[in-house]
Amino acid sequence: MARFITLSYFGASARRYHIYRIKGSTISHQPHYHNYYQVCFVISGEILHGQGKGAVTLAAGDAFIVPPGFVHSLDFGSKAAEVYSLAFEEALFAPGFVSSGAERFMKGLCGEIDGNSDSGVRLRVVLDGESCKSIRALLDVLMRQQKNDALAELSAAPSIIESVLYLLAQSYYSQPQNAEGLDRLMSYQNTLQRCISYIDAHFCEPLTLHDVAARFGLSRSSFCMIFPRFTGQPFRQYVAAKRIEAAQMLIRSHPERALSAIGREVGYGDEATFYRNFLRLTGMSPAKYRAINKA
Repeated sequence: MARFITLSYFGASARRYHIYRIKGSTISHQPHYHNYYQVCFVISGEILHGQGKGAVTLAAGDAFIVPPGFVHSLDFGSKAAEVYSLAFEEALFAPGFVSSGAERFMKGLCGEIDGNSDSGVRLRVVLDGESCKSIRALLDVLMRQQKNDALAELSAAPSIIESVLYLLAQSYYSQPQNAEGLDRLMSYQNTLQRCISYIDAHFCEPLTLHDVAARFGLSRSSFCMIFPRFTGQPFRQYVAAKRIEAAQMLIRSHPERALSAIGREVGYGDEATFYRNFLRLTGMSPAKYRAINKA
């Protein structure tokens, strides 16, 4: 059975990233997966990166990046291999990161729209000489940043890691056999952006996951997989958050209106569901929210 690893294993939960140089690891030798992204860059020697029954040899200058939940293993063999191992959570990045090319690359690691998964980028990224120098320099800087243990709001780590992701993405998609994948990723993001814009404009109307997915040409399973990757929430939670945000605004601007009427206006057909979601998302009932905002 594959072992599950979290950043708490490295004592790095609060920092949301961890980097170190290793020459071997008994944990990584066995099949394992984690709740963070992992980048490995081979400094010297060779390692065997395995996934399922397949494996790829990585030599000095090669790299890989794997997403959360990806079961894999690392075999350092007997060739004195040394690697940088970088672990980071998506929550490390600022909200604006969601629109970046590096973020699209990360999303692509989590599966295509049709649910198929291309493991090539996960197992090996071939880097040219200049990219190798740049990534190694960035990882060296990140090692020093980690030692400084700066305040989160002053940390350069997110920008450094984003730069590493850009270089990995450039190297991967510069290869002719992978160029088509970049077009898929762009289409992938564009579809979700149009979908989110539609929901933002129609959340007060009856919306079902099936209807929204079908409108944008997605299967139910694909929609359920990719929507939270872009919004940070499943479909129902996202719609509920939009409705309750609108309800809060109406309660503040129209103190004379009945709460049940406001619930219906933002899309709730029954008062109980409105009350339950309002309490869950704000920590108070609609009536208490109104009373506080009257004061």
